[in-house]
Amino acid sequence: MLESVEKIEKVSKSDFQRRVPELRSRLLDAQFALQRAKRPVIVIIAGMDGAGKGEVVHRLNEWLDPRGVDTNAFWAKTTEESERPRFWRYWRVLPSRNRIAIYFGSWYTGPIIRRVYGKVGRSQFRNQMEHVRFHENMLIEDGYVIVKIWLHLGRKAQRKRLRELEKQPIGFWRVNPTNWEHHSLYDEFANVSHTVMELTHTEAAPWNVLDAKSDATRDLAVGEILADAMETAAAKRKSIPKAEAHTNDRDKSVLENVDLSKKLGAKDYQKQLRKYQYQLDRLMWQAYERKRSAVLVFEGWDAAGKGSAIRRVTNALDPRLFRVIPVAAPTEEELSQHYLWRFWKHVPPGGRLTIFDRSWYGRVLVERIEQLASPTEWQRAFAEIRDFEQQLIDHGIMVSKFWLHISQDEQAKRFAKRENTPWKRHKITEEDWRNRAKWSEYETAVSDMVAETNTGAAPWHIVPGNDKRFARIAILKHVVEMFERQLATKGEDE
Repeated sequence: MLESVEKIEKVSKSDFQRRVPELRSRLLDAQFALQRAKRPVIVIIAGMDGAGKGEVVHRLNEWLDPRGVDTNAFWAKTTEESERPRFWRYWRVLPSRNRIAIYFGSWYTGPIIRRVYGKVGRSQFRNQMEHVRFHENMLIEDGYVIVKIWLHLGRKAQRKRLRELEKQPIGFWRVNPTNWEHHSLYDEFANVSHTVMELTHTEAAPWNVLDAKSDATRDLAVGEILADAMETAAAKRKSIPKAEAHTNDRDKSVLENVDLSKKLGAKDYQKQLRKYQYQLDRLMWQAYERKRSAVLVFEGWDAAGKGSAIRRVTNALDPRLFRVIPVAAPTEEELSQHYLWRFWKHVPPGGRLTIFDRSWYGRVLVERIEQLASPTEWQRAFAEIRDFEQQLIDHGIMVSKFWLHISQDEQAKRFAKRENTPWKRHKITEEDWRNRAKWSEYETAVSDMVAETNTGAAPWHIVPGNDKRFARIAILKHVVEMFERQLATKGEDE
Protein backbone atom coordinates (compact mmCIF):
# COMPACT_ATOMS: atom_id res chain seq x y z
CA MET A 1 0.00 0.00 0.00
CA LEU A 2 2.93 2.35 0.47
CA GLU A 3 3.39 2.35 -3.29
CA SER A 4 -0.07 3.92 -3.53
CA VAL A 5 0.71 6.76 -1.12
CA GLU A 6 -1.68 9.61 -1.80
CA LYS A 7 0.35 12.43 -3.31
CA ILE A 8 -1.69 15.56 -2.77
CA GLU A 9 -0.89 18.78 -4.55
CA LYS A 10 1.11 21.02 -2.25
CA VAL A 11 -0.88 23.94 -0.91
CA SER A 12 0.45 27.44 -0.43
CA LYS A 13 0.37 29.28 2.87
CA SER A 14 -2.42 31.54 1.65
CA ASP A 15 -4.45 28.58 0.33
CA PHE A 16 -3.98 26.80 3.68
CA GLN A 17 -5.27 29.82 5.60
CA ARG A 18 -8.21 30.15 3.22
CA ARG A 19 -9.30 26.51 3.54
CA VAL A 20 -8.83 26.01 7.27
CA PRO A 21 -11.93 27.92 8.53
CA GLU A 22 -14.32 25.81 6.45
CA LEU A 23 -12.53 22.60 7.46
CA ARG A 24 -12.67 23.50 11.14
CA SER A 25 -16.41 24.15 10.86
CA ARG A 26 -16.91 20.78 9.22
CA LEU A 27 -14.89 19.03 11.91
CA LEU A 28 -16.77 20.69 14.76
CA ASP A 29 -20.19 20.10 13.21
CA ALA A 30 -19.37 16.43 12.68
CA GLN A 31 -17.90 16.10 16.18
CA PHE A 32 -21.04 17.53 17.79
CA ALA A 33 -23.29 15.39 15.58
CA LEU A 34 -21.50 12.22 16.70
CA GLN A 35 -21.70 13.36 20.32
CA ARG A 36 -25.47 13.62 19.97
CA ALA A 37 -25.57 10.20 18.30
CA LYS A 38 -23.32 8.73 21.05
CA ARG A 39 -20.83 7.47 18.49
CA PRO A 40 -17.23 7.24 19.75
CA VAL A 41 -14.29 7.91 17.44
CA ILE A 42 -10.74 6.52 17.50
CA VAL A 43 -8.15 8.32 15.38
CA ILE A 44 -4.90 6.39 14.93
CA ILE A 45 -1.95 8.53 13.89
CA ALA A 46 0.91 6.34 12.67
CA GLY A 47 3.74 6.64 10.20
CA MET A 48 7.45 6.94 9.60
CA ASP A 49 9.79 8.70 12.04
CA GLY A 50 9.93 12.42 11.30
CA ALA A 51 6.66 12.46 9.37
CA GLY A 52 5.03 14.91 11.77
CA LYS A 53 2.76 12.66 13.82
CA GLY A 54 3.09 14.89 16.87
CA GLU A 55 2.33 18.01 14.85
CA VAL A 56 -0.80 16.38 13.44
CA VAL A 57 -1.96 15.47 16.96
CA HIS A 58 -1.48 19.09 18.04
CA ARG A 59 -3.35 20.31 14.97
CA LEU A 60 -6.35 18.06 15.58
CA ASN A 61 -6.57 19.22 19.18
CA GLU A 62 -6.56 22.80 17.86
CA TRP A 63 -9.26 22.20 15.26
CA LEU A 64 -11.60 20.02 17.30
CA ASP A 65 -13.38 20.97 20.51
CA PRO A 66 -10.76 19.78 23.05
CA ARG A 67 -13.44 19.24 25.70
CA GLY A 68 -14.52 16.17 23.76
CA VAL A 69 -11.07 14.86 22.83
CA ASP A 70 -8.73 12.53 24.70
CA THR A 71 -5.16 12.25 23.42
CA ASN A 72 -3.36 9.05 24.35
CA ALA A 73 0.34 8.59 23.64
CA PHE A 74 1.54 4.99 23.82
CA TRP A 75 5.23 4.81 24.46
CA ALA A 76 7.27 2.43 26.59
CA LYS A 77 5.09 0.18 28.73
CA THR A 78 4.71 0.93 32.39
CA THR A 79 5.14 -1.84 34.97
CA GLU A 80 1.40 -2.19 35.43
CA GLU A 81 0.92 -2.48 31.65
CA SER A 82 3.66 -5.09 31.31
CA GLU A 83 1.97 -7.26 33.94
CA ARG A 84 -1.24 -7.48 31.92
CA PRO A 85 -2.24 -8.59 28.40
CA ARG A 86 -1.07 -6.32 25.58
CA PHE A 87 -4.48 -4.82 24.85
CA TRP A 88 -5.20 -3.87 28.48
CA ARG A 89 -3.48 -0.49 27.98
CA TYR A 90 -5.81 0.27 25.07
CA TRP A 91 -9.01 -0.91 26.74
CA ARG A 92 -8.45 1.28 29.79
CA VAL A 93 -8.44 4.46 27.62
CA LEU A 94 -11.18 3.41 25.24
CA PRO A 95 -13.31 6.49 24.53
CA SER A 96 -16.84 6.66 25.87
CA ARG A 97 -19.69 6.96 23.42
CA ASN A 98 -19.61 10.75 23.05
CA ARG A 99 -15.86 11.32 22.78
CA ILE A 100 -12.98 11.25 20.31
CA ALA A 101 -9.73 9.50 21.23
CA ILE A 102 -6.54 10.31 19.34
CA TYR A 103 -3.96 7.53 19.56
CA PHE A 104 -0.37 8.70 19.09
CA GLY A 105 1.10 5.25 18.76
CA SER A 106 -1.30 2.32 18.92
CA TRP A 107 -1.68 -1.44 18.81
CA TYR A 108 0.37 -1.32 15.59
CA THR A 109 3.54 0.28 16.97
CA GLY A 110 4.93 -2.51 19.13
CA PRO A 111 4.38 -5.35 16.64
CA ILE A 112 6.01 -3.34 13.81
CA ILE A 113 9.13 -2.59 15.87
CA ARG A 114 9.43 -6.14 17.20
CA ARG A 115 9.04 -7.59 13.71
CA VAL A 116 11.68 -5.26 12.24
CA TYR A 117 14.15 -6.25 14.96
CA GLY A 118 13.38 -9.97 14.55
CA LYS A 119 11.83 -10.39 17.99
CA VAL A 120 8.72 -12.07 16.56
CA GLY A 121 8.49 -14.49 13.68
CA ARG A 122 6.35 -14.20 10.60
CA SER A 123 3.60 -16.50 11.85
CA GLN A 124 3.30 -14.83 15.26
CA PHE A 125 3.31 -11.41 13.62
CA ARG A 126 0.48 -12.36 11.28
CA ASN A 127 -1.48 -13.76 14.23
CA GLN A 128 -1.05 -10.43 16.01
CA MET A 129 -2.40 -8.58 13.00
CA GLU A 130 -5.31 -10.99 12.75
CA HIS A 131 -6.14 -10.15 16.34
CA VAL A 132 -5.92 -6.43 15.57
CA ARG A 133 -8.45 -6.92 12.77
CA PHE A 134 -10.75 -8.78 15.16
CA HIS A 135 -10.39 -6.06 17.80
CA GLU A 136 -11.14 -3.23 15.38
CA ASN A 137 -14.07 -5.08 13.86
CA MET A 138 -15.50 -5.77 17.34
CA LEU A 139 -15.38 -2.06 18.17
CA ILE A 140 -16.87 -1.05 14.82
CA GLU A 141 -19.75 -3.47 15.27
CA ASP A 142 -20.41 -1.79 18.61
CA GLY A 143 -20.70 1.62 16.93
CA TYR A 144 -17.13 2.93 17.06
CA VAL A 145 -15.70 4.95 14.17
CA ILE A 146 -12.05 4.14 13.51
CA VAL A 147 -9.93 6.43 11.33
CA LYS A 148 -6.41 5.21 10.54
CA ILE A 149 -3.81 7.62 9.18
CA TRP A 150 -0.34 6.64 7.97
CA LEU A 151 2.03 9.56 7.41
CA HIS A 152 4.68 8.49 4.92
CA LEU A 153 8.11 9.76 4.01
CA GLY A 154 10.48 8.29 1.44
CA ARG A 155 14.03 7.48 2.51
CA LYS A 156 15.53 10.74 1.21
CA ALA A 157 12.67 12.83 2.54
CA GLN A 158 13.02 11.22 5.97
CA ARG A 159 16.76 11.91 6.08
CA LYS A 160 16.16 15.52 5.08
CA ARG A 161 13.41 15.95 7.68
CA LEU A 162 15.51 14.50 10.52
CA ARG A 163 18.41 16.82 9.65
CA GLU A 164 16.09 19.82 9.53
CA LEU A 165 14.60 18.93 12.91
CA GLU A 166 18.04 18.61 14.45
CA LYS A 167 18.83 22.17 13.43
CA GLN A 168 15.69 23.65 14.97
CA PRO A 169 16.29 24.89 18.54
CA ILE A 170 12.70 24.10 19.53
CA GLY A 171 12.51 20.79 17.73
CA PHE A 172 15.96 19.25 18.27
CA TRP A 173 14.61 17.13 21.13
CA ARG A 174 12.41 15.24 18.70
CA VAL A 175 15.41 13.60 17.03
CA ASN A 176 17.34 11.01 18.99
CA PRO A 177 19.68 8.11 18.18
CA THR A 178 16.72 5.76 17.89
CA ASN A 179 15.30 7.82 15.02
CA TRP A 180 18.57 7.52 13.11
CA GLU A 181 18.76 3.81 13.90
CA HIS A 182 15.27 3.38 12.48
CA HIS A 183 16.34 5.37 9.42
CA SER A 184 19.22 2.93 8.86
CA LEU A 185 16.55 0.19 8.81
CA TYR A 186 14.29 2.16 6.48
CA ASP A 187 13.63 -0.69 4.04
CA GLU A 188 12.78 -3.09 6.86
CA PHE A 189 10.35 -0.62 8.43
CA ALA A 190 8.77 0.13 5.06
CA ASN A 191 8.30 -3.56 4.23
CA VAL A 192 6.83 -4.46 7.62
CA SER A 193 4.54 -1.44 7.59
CA HIS A 194 3.37 -2.37 4.10
CA THR A 195 2.52 -5.87 5.36
CA VAL A 196 0.65 -4.42 8.34
CA MET A 197 -1.53 -2.30 6.09
CA GLU A 198 -2.20 -5.18 3.71
CA LEU A 199 -3.33 -7.37 6.63
CA THR A 200 -5.45 -4.76 8.45
CA HIS A 201 -6.91 -2.60 5.66
CA THR A 202 -10.66 -3.24 5.73
CA GLU A 203 -13.70 -1.55 4.25
CA ALA A 204 -14.84 -0.42 7.70
CA ALA A 205 -11.37 0.63 8.92
CA PRO A 206 -9.24 1.50 5.88
CA TRP A 207 -5.73 2.89 5.98
CA ASN A 208 -5.30 6.42 4.65
CA VAL A 209 -1.67 6.72 3.47
CA LEU A 210 -0.51 10.30 2.99
CA ASP A 211 2.65 11.89 1.68
CA ALA A 212 3.92 13.91 4.67
CA LYS A 213 6.61 16.04 3.01
CA SER A 214 4.55 19.26 3.25
CA ASP A 215 3.25 20.12 6.72
CA ALA A 216 0.35 22.23 5.54
CA THR A 217 -0.74 19.76 2.87
CA ARG A 218 -0.44 16.90 5.35
CA ASP A 219 -2.50 18.63 8.03
CA LEU A 220 -5.28 19.61 5.63
CA ALA A 221 -5.46 16.08 4.23
CA VAL A 222 -5.71 14.54 7.71
CA GLY A 223 -8.40 17.02 8.72
CA GLU A 224 -10.43 16.36 5.57
CA ILE A 225 -10.16 12.58 5.97
CA LEU A 226 -11.38 12.82 9.56
CA ALA A 227 -14.18 15.22 8.61
CA ASP A 228 -15.32 12.90 5.81
CA ALA A 229 -15.30 9.86 8.11
CA MET A 230 -17.24 11.61 10.88
CA GLU A 231 -19.76 13.13 8.48
CA THR A 232 -20.38 9.74 6.91
CA ALA A 233 -20.84 8.14 10.34
CA ALA A 234 -23.14 10.94 11.51
CA ALA A 235 -25.33 10.48 8.44
CA LYS A 236 -25.80 6.82 9.24
CA ARG A 237 -27.65 5.47 12.19
CA LYS A 238 -25.85 2.76 14.07
CA SER A 239 -27.02 -0.34 12.29
CA ILE A 240 -27.36 -3.73 13.88
CA PRO A 241 -27.33 -6.45 11.23
CA LYS A 242 -30.26 -8.81 11.41
CA ALA A 243 -29.21 -11.99 13.15
CA GLU A 244 -30.02 -15.40 11.86
CA ALA A 245 -32.45 -17.31 14.01
CA HIS A 246 -30.56 -18.99 16.84
CA THR A 247 -31.67 -22.55 17.31
CA ASN A 248 -30.46 -24.81 20.06
CA ASP A 249 -30.14 -28.18 18.37
CA ARG A 250 -28.73 -29.91 21.45
CA ASP A 251 -30.90 -32.79 22.57
CA LYS A 252 -30.82 -31.77 26.22
CA SER A 253 -29.67 -29.10 28.57
CA VAL A 254 -26.06 -29.29 29.74
CA LEU A 255 -27.53 -29.12 33.25
CA GLU A 256 -29.84 -32.10 32.84
CA ASN A 257 -27.36 -34.79 33.85
CA VAL A 258 -25.81 -32.95 36.79
CA ASP A 259 -26.05 -35.19 39.86
CA LEU A 260 -27.59 -32.93 42.48
CA SER A 261 -27.75 -35.70 45.08
CA LYS A 262 -24.04 -35.41 45.88
CA LYS A 263 -23.42 -34.55 49.51
CA LEU A 264 -20.59 -34.18 51.97
CA GLY A 265 -20.81 -34.79 55.69
CA ALA A 266 -19.88 -32.08 58.18
CA LYS A 267 -16.82 -33.92 59.49
CA ASP A 268 -15.40 -34.68 56.03
CA TYR A 269 -16.21 -31.13 54.98
CA GLN A 270 -14.14 -29.57 57.77
CA LYS A 271 -11.25 -31.92 57.10
CA GLN A 272 -11.17 -31.22 53.36
CA LEU A 273 -11.77 -27.50 53.88
CA ARG A 274 -8.62 -27.21 56.00
CA LYS A 275 -6.66 -29.33 53.53
CA TYR A 276 -7.54 -27.40 50.38
CA GLN A 277 -7.39 -23.97 52.00
CA TYR A 278 -3.90 -24.71 53.28
CA GLN A 279 -2.82 -25.87 49.81
CA LEU A 280 -4.39 -22.85 48.13
CA ASP A 281 -2.64 -20.43 50.48
CA ARG A 282 0.72 -22.03 49.69
CA LEU A 283 0.06 -22.08 45.93
CA MET A 284 -1.10 -18.45 45.86
CA TRP A 285 2.17 -17.32 47.41
CA GLN A 286 4.05 -19.35 44.81
CA ALA A 287 2.03 -17.64 42.10
CA TYR A 288 2.81 -14.26 43.67
CA GLU A 289 6.53 -14.98 43.66
CA ARG A 290 6.37 -16.01 40.01
CA LYS A 291 4.02 -13.15 39.06
CA ARG A 292 1.40 -15.58 37.78
CA SER A 293 -2.07 -14.11 38.10
CA ALA A 294 -5.43 -15.86 38.03
CA VAL A 295 -9.07 -15.14 37.25
CA LEU A 296 -11.99 -17.08 38.70
CA VAL A 297 -15.50 -16.60 37.30
CA PHE A 298 -18.57 -17.51 39.35
CA GLU A 299 -21.95 -17.79 37.68
CA GLY A 300 -25.03 -19.73 38.72
CA TRP A 301 -28.66 -19.61 39.69
CA ASP A 302 -29.86 -17.03 42.20
CA ALA A 303 -29.26 -18.41 45.73
CA ALA A 304 -26.96 -21.13 44.37
CA GLY A 305 -24.26 -20.25 46.92
CA LYS A 306 -21.81 -18.24 44.85
CA GLY A 307 -21.02 -15.82 47.66
CA SER A 308 -20.37 -18.46 50.30
CA ALA A 309 -18.24 -20.50 47.88
CA ILE A 310 -16.17 -17.41 47.09
CA ARG A 311 -15.62 -16.78 50.80
CA ARG A 312 -14.24 -20.30 51.26
CA VAL A 313 -11.67 -19.44 48.58
CA THR A 314 -10.76 -16.00 49.90
CA ASN A 315 -10.64 -17.09 53.55
CA ALA A 316 -7.56 -19.11 52.63
CA LEU A 317 -5.70 -16.13 51.17
CA ASP A 318 -3.83 -13.06 52.29
CA PRO A 319 -6.17 -10.11 51.53
CA ARG A 320 -3.33 -8.34 49.73
CA LEU A 321 -3.30 -11.00 47.04
CA PHE A 322 -6.89 -10.95 45.78
CA ARG A 323 -9.88 -8.82 44.80
CA VAL A 324 -13.52 -9.83 44.57
CA ILE A 325 -15.49 -7.94 41.90
CA PRO A 326 -19.25 -8.17 42.54
CA VAL A 327 -20.95 -7.48 39.22
CA ALA A 328 -24.34 -5.78 39.18
CA ALA A 329 -26.24 -3.79 36.57
CA PRO A 330 -23.82 -1.51 34.67
CA THR A 331 -23.42 2.07 35.83
CA GLU A 332 -24.01 5.04 33.56
CA GLU A 333 -20.26 5.26 32.92
CA GLU A 334 -20.11 1.56 32.06
CA LEU A 335 -23.08 1.81 29.72
CA SER A 336 -21.17 4.47 27.77
CA GLN A 337 -18.47 1.90 26.96
CA HIS A 338 -18.17 -1.43 25.20
CA TYR A 339 -19.61 -4.08 27.53
CA LEU A 340 -16.19 -5.73 28.05
CA TRP A 341 -14.56 -2.49 29.22
CA ARG A 342 -15.71 -2.83 32.82
CA PHE A 343 -14.12 -6.27 33.04
CA TRP A 344 -10.88 -5.44 31.27
CA LYS A 345 -10.14 -2.74 33.84
CA HIS A 346 -10.15 -5.38 36.60
CA VAL A 347 -7.65 -7.75 34.97
CA PRO A 348 -5.20 -8.52 37.80
CA PRO A 349 -1.52 -7.56 37.84
CA GLY A 350 1.14 -10.23 38.10
CA GLY A 351 0.87 -12.48 41.14
CA ARG A 352 -2.71 -11.50 42.05
CA LEU A 353 -6.11 -13.17 41.91
CA THR A 354 -9.33 -11.54 40.73
CA ILE A 355 -12.64 -13.25 41.46
CA PHE A 356 -15.71 -12.17 39.50
CA ASP A 357 -19.02 -12.70 41.29
CA ARG A 358 -20.97 -12.76 38.03
CA SER A 359 -19.14 -11.58 34.96
CA TRP A 360 -19.05 -10.80 31.24
CA TYR A 361 -21.32 -13.82 30.76
CA GLY A 362 -24.23 -11.58 31.68
CA ARG A 363 -24.12 -10.57 28.01
CA VAL A 364 -25.28 -14.05 26.95
CA LEU A 365 -27.46 -14.73 30.00
CA VAL A 366 -29.51 -11.93 31.59
CA GLU A 367 -28.99 -9.47 28.71
CA ARG A 368 -30.14 -12.14 26.29
CA ILE A 369 -33.16 -13.22 28.33
CA GLU A 370 -34.26 -9.69 29.24
CA GLN A 371 -33.62 -8.48 25.66
CA LEU A 372 -31.09 -5.89 26.85
CA ALA A 373 -28.84 -7.05 24.03
CA SER A 374 -30.09 -7.75 20.52
CA PRO A 375 -29.74 -11.30 19.12
CA THR A 376 -26.88 -10.05 16.93
CA GLU A 377 -25.10 -8.56 19.93
CA TRP A 378 -25.31 -11.56 22.24
CA GLN A 379 -24.58 -14.06 19.48
CA ARG A 380 -21.36 -12.33 18.48
CA ALA A 381 -20.46 -12.02 22.16
CA PHE A 382 -19.48 -15.71 22.21
CA ALA A 383 -16.53 -15.04 19.90
CA GLU A 384 -15.68 -11.80 21.72
CA ILE A 385 -15.62 -13.60 25.06
CA ARG A 386 -13.47 -16.43 23.72
CA ASP A 387 -11.04 -13.84 22.37
CA PHE A 388 -10.97 -11.96 25.70
CA GLU A 389 -10.26 -15.11 27.68
CA GLN A 390 -7.64 -16.27 25.19
CA GLN A 391 -5.78 -13.00 25.65
CA LEU A 392 -5.70 -13.63 29.39
CA ILE A 393 -4.42 -17.14 28.85
CA ASP A 394 -1.80 -16.11 26.29
CA HIS A 395 -0.40 -13.72 28.87
CA GLY A 396 -0.05 -16.57 31.39
CA ILE A 397 -3.16 -15.77 33.44
CA MET A 398 -4.89 -18.83 34.87
CA VAL A 399 -8.64 -18.90 34.15
CA SER A 400 -11.35 -21.11 35.59
CA LYS A 401 -15.12 -20.73 35.42
CA PHE A 402 -17.83 -22.17 37.66
CA TRP A 403 -21.56 -22.58 37.18
CA LEU A 404 -23.28 -23.44 40.48
CA HIS A 405 -26.30 -25.56 39.71
CA ILE A 406 -29.24 -26.20 42.03
CA SER A 407 -32.72 -27.57 41.51
CA GLN A 408 -35.82 -25.40 41.35
CA ASP A 409 -37.08 -26.93 44.59
CA GLU A 410 -33.81 -26.14 46.36
CA GLN A 411 -33.93 -22.59 45.08
CA ALA A 412 -37.48 -22.16 46.39
CA LYS A 413 -36.36 -23.33 49.86
CA ARG A 414 -33.46 -20.88 49.89
CA PHE A 415 -35.65 -18.02 48.72
CA ALA A 416 -38.09 -18.73 51.57
CA LYS A 417 -35.26 -18.89 54.10
CA ARG A 418 -33.94 -15.55 52.92
CA GLU A 419 -37.35 -13.94 53.20
CA ASN A 420 -37.73 -15.26 56.75
CA THR A 421 -34.25 -14.28 57.97
CA PRO A 422 -33.92 -10.57 58.74
CA TRP A 423 -30.20 -10.30 57.90
CA LYS A 424 -30.68 -12.22 54.65
CA ARG A 425 -33.86 -10.53 53.47
CA HIS A 426 -31.90 -7.96 51.44
CA LYS A 427 -30.63 -10.76 49.22
CA ILE A 428 -34.06 -11.58 47.77
CA THR A 429 -35.59 -9.17 45.23
CA GLU A 430 -38.40 -9.09 42.72
CA GLU A 431 -35.79 -9.69 40.04
CA ASP A 432 -34.92 -13.04 41.63
CA TRP A 433 -38.53 -14.17 41.37
CA ARG A 434 -38.75 -12.92 37.78
CA ASN A 435 -35.61 -14.86 36.86
CA ARG A 436 -37.04 -17.98 38.48
CA ALA A 437 -40.12 -17.74 36.24
CA LYS A 438 -37.77 -17.89 33.22
CA TRP A 439 -35.92 -21.01 34.36
CA SER A 440 -36.24 -22.90 31.08
CA GLU A 441 -35.03 -19.90 29.07
CA TYR A 442 -31.99 -19.65 31.32
CA GLU A 443 -31.32 -23.37 30.94
CA THR A 444 -31.15 -22.91 27.18
CA ALA A 445 -28.92 -19.88 27.53
CA VAL A 446 -26.58 -21.71 29.93
CA SER A 447 -26.31 -24.64 27.53
CA ASP A 448 -25.40 -22.28 24.68
CA MET A 449 -22.92 -20.47 26.90
CA VAL A 450 -21.10 -23.64 27.92
CA ALA A 451 -21.10 -25.09 24.41
CA GLU A 452 -19.72 -21.87 22.89
CA THR A 453 -17.15 -20.88 25.52
CA ASN A 454 -15.90 -24.09 27.16
CA THR A 455 -12.26 -24.38 26.10
CA GLY A 456 -9.35 -26.48 27.26
CA ALA A 457 -7.54 -23.49 28.72
CA ALA A 458 -10.65 -21.80 30.17
CA PRO A 459 -13.01 -24.65 31.06
CA TRP A 460 -16.44 -24.52 32.60
CA HIS A 461 -17.00 -26.54 35.77
CA ILE A 462 -20.66 -27.35 36.40
CA VAL A 463 -20.84 -27.74 40.18
CA PRO A 464 -23.73 -29.57 41.88
CA GLY A 465 -24.86 -27.08 44.48
CA ASN A 466 -27.87 -28.52 46.32
CA ASP A 467 -25.46 -29.41 49.12
CA LYS A 468 -23.41 -26.30 49.88
CA ARG A 469 -20.62 -28.20 51.61
CA PHE A 470 -20.08 -30.43 48.58
CA ALA A 471 -20.08 -27.43 46.20
CA ARG A 472 -17.56 -25.46 48.26
CA ILE A 473 -15.09 -28.33 48.44
CA ALA A 474 -15.52 -29.17 44.73
CA ILE A 475 -14.67 -25.57 43.83
CA LEU A 476 -11.69 -25.39 46.17
CA LYS A 477 -10.37 -28.66 44.75
CA HIS A 478 -10.71 -27.38 41.16
CA VAL A 479 -8.89 -24.15 42.03
CA VAL A 480 -6.05 -25.99 43.81
CA GLU A 481 -5.64 -28.40 40.90
CA MET A 482 -5.57 -25.52 38.42
CA PHE A 483 -2.83 -23.75 40.38
CA GLU A 484 -0.81 -26.96 40.72
CA ARG A 485 -1.09 -27.75 37.03
CA GLN A 486 -0.34 -24.23 35.85
CA LEU A 487 2.53 -23.58 38.24
CA ALA A 488 4.19 -26.77 37.07
CA THR A 489 4.70 -25.06 33.71
CA LYS A 490 6.19 -21.68 32.88
CA GLY A 491 3.69 -18.91 32.11
CA GLU A 492 3.76 -17.62 28.55
CA ASP A 493 4.18 -13.86 28.67
CA GLU A 494 3.96 -11.77 25.53
